[in-house]
Amino acid sequence: MSKWDLSLFYPSLEAWDEGLKEMPEYTNKLASFKGKLGNFDDFLAFYKTEEEATHLLYRLYGYIHLNSDLNLKDTEKSSKNQQLMLMLSELGQKTSYVSPELIAIGEEKIMSFIEKDDFLKTYKFPMEKLFFQQKHVLSDDQESIMANFGPIRSISSSLYQGLAIVDAVDQEVEFKDGSKKKITSSNYRSILTQTKDAEDRQKVFEAAFKRYKDNKTAFAATYNLVLQQLAANYKSRGYNSALEAALFRNNIPVEVYKNLMDAAYENTDGIKRYLNLRKKHLKLEKHRTYDRFLDLVTDDTKYTYEESRNIFFESISHLDPVFVERQKEAVKDGFVDAFPGDGKRTGAYSSGFYGFHPYILLNHDDTLDALFTLAHEAGHSAHTLFSNEHQPMATSDYTIFVAEIASTFNEHNLLDYLVGKSTTKEQKIALLQKAIDGIMATFFRQTLFATYEYKANELVEKGMPITEQSLSKIMIDLYKHFYDIDITEENGKEYVWAYIPHLFHTPFYVYQYATSYSASLKIYADVKANKAGAMEKYLGLLKSGGSDYPVNQAKKAGADLTNKETFMAVIKRFNELVTELEKTLEA
Repeated sequence: MSKWDLSLFYPSLEAWDEGLKEMPEYTNKLASFKGKLGNFDDFLAFYKTEEEATHLLYRLYGYIHLNSDLNLKDTEKSSKNQQLMLMLSELGQKTSYVSPELIAIGEEKIMSFIEKDDFLKTYKFPMEKLFFQQKHVLSDDQESIMANFGPIRSISSSLYQGLAIVDAVDQEVEFKDGSKKKITSSNYRSILTQTKDAEDRQKVFEAAFKRYKDNKTAFAATYNLVLQQLAANYKSRGYNSALEAALFRNNIPVEVYKNLMDAAYENTDGIKRYLNLRKKHLKLEKHRTYDRFLDLVTDDTKYTYEESRNIFFESISHLDPVFVERQKEAVKDGFVDAFPGDGKRTGAYSSGFYGFHPYILLNHDDTLDALFTLAHEAGHSAHTLFSNEHQPMATSDYTIFVAEIASTFNEHNLLDYLVGKSTTKEQKIALLQKAIDGIMATFFRQTLFATYEYKANELVEKGMPITEQSLSKIMIDLYKHFYDIDITEENGKEYVWAYIPHLFHTPFYVYQYATSYSASLKIYADVKANKAGAMEKYLGLLKSGGSDYPVNQAKKAGADLTNKETFMAVIKRFNELVTELEKTLEA
């Protein structure tokens, strides 16, 4: 079954409505502990009540959020999703006293409470994190004021969703052969892969990016709202920058981010060599950004969803049995919604909730990319299964920073499996391209976007205006430096900043694709080489959830991200692959 079974949350929307009625009671009960957390019994009762409320929230959110993503045009479910978000905001407002009150009570007393009760012992690391952050926690009154702005924080995300998907009109393109096709955000990349004529590819690209060009002012204003919210937060809480504010909570050194940016920015020769190789082999007059979807060799192999699952299972069969079991559980029937649909959210994700099986959203289109996406998202869901099995609720929620390690580990393994099964020159070329494109997309491209975020936030810090021109200039300069491509020659590409949803929904997210990719490559290399204890260390990371700071977790698993050489190893691997491709093409 390639559809979600959401009845595990609620059997119907009416049942969800009844569940929603329980939230105000929990909100008021949690609010009633204000001023009482210095008493052990009340402290214990608060956290037991909070876990009950969180479980209800996961159930409510899981049902309505996933339902809404199946059809973003369904206004009833979207409205109910917003209703829940407002309740979450109210909960945040009424419990905003907690951190300031705990800090006022003091670390010594709170940690003594933790040691007195087995249930509370699961909160040891979260409390250590709280006191680590205490200099950025405001007074009770100030936290209450900050919480009042909670509803505003989701507006930019809702605006973006409306502009990019809900109110967007998909364009129809007529190709040279007279055929017509509607271009959507979810299908345009696969169409570009199959479109051999340069003018037709241009039409497809322009149709996909028309919504961003036509609404560039609205997208810029929406992104300005994101940037101003980040600025208001870091200034109010006493951070030095929005970046520091984003990294501090998980004790990630700013140097990790800057080392990543520097490593990628200073080593773009391999990218240009690869693009020139593509241009020559594909006989292109110019290599446009959308030409990246063209395959160097023709491979008409289709990977149905069921075939993709079976190939993925075969690829992991040699690994630890428990690891294999969790990966298979991740894509179990009822927990994957596999195919595109009208109004369905584009892209792919795994959504996990403590106490519930994680769910995977795909838009499977039978391509090689779709096969890799399945393996990628299975890694996320398996990570959630491991974490939920081995961690209590208090430390089950792992950070984004380590999340992509689990997903890209699966991709490395799948690639090696497919390379091992290749028997022809064409297959080898296709897989070398896949490996190179993977590093291009996950390491270089995401670091380019991370650099864009860094520079966009710098504009705010310097009091510079945020307009479609200023945002586009950053992208124009970066694309020229990384790829030696002038994106002003491509109608709409300069608004690529409006195309990336993570920039609007989850700021300072995308850099973690590159850091996780770097870490997973190192961990996978150790596992592949049968290095003593490598698989056990990796399983330890998956089981550790959010029980430690993410940089420490990666280091324990064998990848030190505070060392710039970890990133340089990816660049070295990339350059070696380009050289191997060059030799294979000339053979």
